[in-house]
Amino acid sequence: MKLFHLSDLHIGKKVNDYSMLDEQKYIFRQILEDIKREKPDAILISGDVYDKTTPPLEAVMLLDEFLNQLEIDGLSVFLISGNHDSPERLSFGAKRMEKSGLYIKSIFDGDLSPVTLTDEYGDVNFYSLPFIRISNVNHVFNTQFRDYSQAVSYVIKKANPDFSQRNVILSHQYVAGASFSESESSIGGIDSVSPEVYEGFDYTALGHVHKTQNIGSERLRYCGTPLKYSASETGQEKSYTVIELHEKTDPDKPCRMSIHTVPIIPLHEMIRVQGTFDELMRAPVNENDIVTEDLVYAELTDSDYVNNAAAHLRMIYPNLLSVSYSRNTKTSNLFSSLERTESRSRTPLEIFEEFYEKTHGGDRPDEMETEILKKAIREVWGEEAKGI
Repeated sequence: MKLFHLSDLHIGKKVNDYSMLDEQKYIFRQILEDIKREKPDAILISGDVYDKTTPPLEAVMLLDEFLNQLEIDGLSVFLISGNHDSPERLSFGAKRMEKSGLYIKSIFDGDLSPVTLTDEYGDVNFYSLPFIRISNVNHVFNTQFRDYSQAVSYVIKKANPDFSQRNVILSHQYVAGASFSESESSIGGIDSVSPEVYEGFDYTALGHVHKTQNIGSERLRYCGTPLKYSASETGQEKSYTVIELHEKTDPDKPCRMSIHTVPIIPLHEMIRVQGTFDELMRAPVNENDIVTEDLVYAELTDSDYVNNAAAHLRMIYPNLLSVSYSRNTKTSNLFSSLERTESRSRTPLEIFEEFYEKTHGGDRPDEMETEILKKAIREVWGEEAKGI
């Protein structure tokens, strides 16, 4: 049985205010073309389908179009919710969709009853475990777990999987030992689940971590995001995972399995460029008078801040995502100076004004900019900002 493992689609995501919808449409078309060629039996989507609990209409329409095409191709699709999803929104119409082979498990109710598909070697049971917290388990089962691994292990054991058969589980959790990037927030620590929780499954299709990786074994795997979603992911090659489950010759051991990845080619690559402002502005341009259409994180090595650097760079790097500065002597001195200023108990407005002058060649903020600063200070400091 051939399976495609996808996760963390984050449909509707914006990276530094750049909408990734066109990028996502582009790679979905690729995946659909690969499906026609590879002819998998099922697609596994392991959570974080949307980027926000209230996705924009365009994101909902894109997912609908993608799932509709999978239905036309006659595929079974298993989809679980992640921590970015609204379980209630994602589960709309789920029961009705099961008739067409789309199995959505987004609301945790304690029921992990498997869906069984059959191939030439017999049955394969698919268990779908959406993102859960300890509080979800305690609420559903009236338990008092404090340990994440114990809670998730309890849920799986309640399902009583028959490990003499072939079994696959979808799960959206942080498994201890996984490495993650800056686009993933608030994962790890006490939220981690031990890899032993998934022992016995022939394949565990994990979601939640954006970097493609195995956890101890290729049977316990994060397929990663299909696109790069942060500067820390620029060096990664994005892909989806193809799994083929073969016969189970020993009921006490996992089935034979083969696995490979298929690279995903983005509409626009995401890269980092580094150099002084002048060096980046002098980079060779193409026939369209731009350096690149890639999504660009620019890091300037100038010792002083450059006024309107982003606006100028965007003329030849049209998909510029951000401009940052290397921490060098002058910028370090600037922050040190501001720290000393705070120690002299100057007002927040004076600190902001000093920062503005140092980063704008000695110019002071104009009347409108000063009013904006005052408003922001009043909102943050409240009563302490009286008189500003």
